[in-house]
Formats: sequence, C-alpha cells, structure tokens
Amino acid sequence: MHFDDLPLEIVQYVFCLGCRSVKFTIPQEPDNSRLGTTQVTLSLVCSKWREIALNTGTLWGDVMVHYDASREPAQGPTASFQFVHNWLNRAGMTPISLVIFVYEALESQIAAISQTLLSSFNVTNLDLDSFYSFFLIPTNNSSRLERLYLSLDRAKRMTDTFPRLPEMPSLKELHLCLNPGDFSVDITNIYLIPWHQLRVFTLAHHWPSQMLFNILQRCKSLVECTLLVKLEYGQHNIVLPNLESLVLDLNSAGSSLSADPIIRSLTLPNLRSLEIRSWRPRTKFPLSTEAIVLMVQRSGFNKRLTDFSLSLTEQPVDVRSLLGNMPALKNVQLLGPLMFQPGTFDDLSSGTIGPQLERIHFGVMSDEEITLLLETVGQRHEKAKTVSDIRRFAHVTGRCTSVSELKSHNQRAKQCGEAFNAHVEIR
Repeated sequence: MHFDDLPLEIVQYVFCLGCRSVKFTIPQEPDNSRLGTTQVTLSLVCSKWREIALNTGTLWGDVMVHYDASREPAQGPTASFQFVHNWLNRAGMTPISLVIFVYEALESQIAAISQTLLSSFNVTNLDLDSFYSFFLIPTNNSSRLERLYLSLDRAKRMTDTFPRLPEMPSLKELHLCLNPGDFSVDITNIYLIPWHQLRVFTLAHHWPSQMLFNILQRCKSLVECTLLVKLEYGQHNIVLPNLESLVLDLNSAGSSLSADPIIRSLTLPNLRSLEIRSWRPRTKFPLSTEAIVLMVQRSGFNKRLTDFSLSLTEQPVDVRSLLGNMPALKNVQLLGPLMFQPGTFDDLSSGTIGPQLERIHFGVMSDEEITLLLETVGQRHEKAKTVSDIRRFAHVTGRCTSVSELKSHNQRAKQCGEAFNAHVEIR
C-alpha cells in the first residue's frame, strides 16, 4: 500500500512519532537562520501532507520558549512572540504543553509575553521560569491548566506582594521554586492557591516551617509530595490521609537541631513510598531510628509501605528495629551508619523481618557483616522455596570498609549471585 493511501489516523500517528518538542530562542541569533523543524518539513512535502500537518493539532502543542530580554532592544511585543503565537494557534483545542524561560525581563516585556502567549490557548501543562526578571505567572485563561511549574530565581527587584493567581479549577499538580522572602510585604495570596485539590506538590525552596505546615494542612488530596525542609524548632500535627509517596529533603546546614520533630509531626496512614535524604549530598543529618518507628506506628502505614530510603544520618540506624516495623517493604536503602543487633541477619534469612524484601542497598558494613549478608542471600533463597509468603532477594548491594578486601568480597558476591540468580554487589 502506498503511504498516501493509508488511513488519515495512521498518517497522523506516524507524523506525531516523528515530531518532538520545539524550542524557540528569542531574540534569534542574527547570523543564524531559523532552524527547520520536522513539523514545518512535513508541511512542505506536498499539499496533501501540508493539509494533514496543519490539521493535526498534536504536532504543534509542545513548545519551549527561551527569552533573553537582555539582548532584546525593544520592550514591547516582538515579531518572534507573534510567530510562536501563530505556531500554538495550529494546536487548536489540543492540550498544549508550554515552557517559557525569561531572563532579565522587565514588567512591560512580561506583560507582552502574558498577552501574546498565555491568554488564548488550551494550555494544560505550563512551566514558567523567571530569572533576574519580574515574575511571570499564569493569566486568567487557566481553566484547563492541570500542571503548573512556577520558578522565580533572583528577582529583578524585591516584590511587595505575592501576586494573586487566577482560578485554576483543573489544577492537580504544582511545582514551586520560589522564596517567600522575595515578597517583602504580603504573601497571603499564596494561601489562595487551590491546595485542597492538588494531588502532586513539589517544593524546591526553603519555606518557614510554620508557613509550610499551614499549607500542608490544606492539602488533604495529596498523593505525591516532595519537600525541602529546613530544621527549625517546633513540632506540628500534619495529617495527609491520601499521601502515597513522600520525599523529604532535610537541610541541617548551620543547625544542631534534630530532624526528629519534623518526622514526628507527620501522620500518613496511606503511605507507600518514603525517602528521607539530606539536602546536601554526602552530608549527615540528625535523625533517630526511634522517630521513624514512632511515625510508622502512629500513622499505621506499616502494612502498606513498600519502598523506604534513608540517607546518611549522624546516629546509627538500628536495622532490626526499622525493618521489623515495615513488614511490607520490597525495596530498602539504608546508607548508615548501620547497627546490626545480634540475630538481625538470621531474621532476614528466615523472613521474620522484611519477608517481602527483594532489593536491599546497605551502606558501609564491616567484613563480618558482609560475610553474614552474603550467607543471608542463600539462606533466604532456600526459605522462599518452601514459604510462599517470603520472597527471595533479587538485588543486594553493600559497601565495605577496606579497599584491600574489596576484590575478595566482590568475588564472593559474584559467586553468590550466580548461585542464587540474584544481583549481588559489594562496592
């Protein structure tokens, strides 16, 4: 069959497979002609292909705009904005994914972008990044907006108030990278964001803990959340009944405070995945095993949590106590320092603790502990043959303290993995 004889739906599907997101740089380098895009190339092949391309909205609805206002002599609307406007217009009622990055833009230039690119399209996915600029925010045409990413880095000047965002009745996912301190007088409009309807929330900046917890109290529908939290005094009571996945980036820089109160503040009855990590890689933070166990017991997610990750901590992590309170775990990462009470490896072998565990990543271990871990892989494999509720280990990783013993440990790990059909590695 000739390509032109294929059904329209198939031709459109093939066109979409060949087209990717398009990036527009404004202003364009004067010595470079506009680079061709697959969308335009398809429309120039013949009249039939042009008609199909221009009437296939999904070809035109994934756009990134990079605007460097420091290289733009004019402060009003530009021809390039109008070009992007015409491009997006071809998407029609197709959902649009739009990314706009502005650098050193003045208030008049921000207004031009808002009027030209944010006022008349069916945008469902919007990413607005303002760098050394006035704050670019959504316009009133946001009724179908489902995902919003707002970033303000090094504002052009201190802004008096946080702007009032438009009604966003469809918003389900919000990512914020901005500092409330950039708004010197009034930030109350932050509380008018429809927090109650969000299912995904990511915060990539330090906010005052009281303000953050006030907002979290409104987020009863959250399912997935990533927070950057600075250790401060005070303990709160935050209940997130629908949260399934939580990532906590803890910043203990310049502070001797413990992370325990933050952990104890959270009640998360439906949690499936928990990652607690340091904002600064390879930096230990103060957190006790007891605080985590208390949160597990109070929340009651011990039979639901399947994934748990804990970065380097100042206090040793009691592996037996921790895993004993998380019987549904399938994947665990504990970077340590680790404390293995007597009988911990026996309990792992028998499935007394961690019966569903399949993937283990342990931090630094002694030579004796590594030997016991490798023996545990084989013993667990045999146990899983006879007990249906116990899973064998499929992926096991540990770290040794001695470089001189690394080769020997790796050799035994390789033999262990081959014997029991598992990936076993000592680093």
